[in-house]
Amino acid sequence: MASTYSGNLAIELIGTGDQAGTWGNTTNTNLGTTLEQAIVGSANVTFTTGTNSAITITQSNAFQAARSLRLNLVGTLAGTQYLYIPAISKQYIINNGLTQSVIVSNGSNAAATGTAITVIAGNSTIVYNDGTNISQAVTPPASTGVTTGKAIAMAMIFGF
Repeated sequence: MASTYSGNLAIELIGTGDQAGTWGNTTNTNLGTTLEQAIVGSANVTFTTGTNSAITITQSNAFQAARSLRLNLVGTLAGTQYLYIPAISKQYIINNGLTQSVIVSNGSNAAATGTAITVIAGNSTIVYNDGTNISQAVTPPASTGVTTGKAIAMAMIFGF
């Protein structure tokens, strides 16, 4: 049975009896690179003025931005653009280091799918992708007036 890859994080699943004498290399890559990247990894996603950005996940246990926990948005924007992420079940911390808002959605550079969220310029937020829709993982109570990612984090830490 040949190796396959898991559906969400593309972790190599060694087939029974495969990779005799070398399976340890694959296992070490799965644990030390693939899973570690998904749990604590950070990747830059570069934007160019006038161009949306899309990250994908492929059947490989090599480094992939889409597998990282934290996505650091960098580059230049002239207006609001899209960040398209793979339609998989995955949590992301998105740090928008750009001067414009970014809309985070499933889909491709051709079209957004499902519910999207907007990350305001200079803010960070935690989002959850259920494979169809993107939702903000933390929503502050309306009574606090807290609306930005940084303020949400402060509200979580200090309880206001």
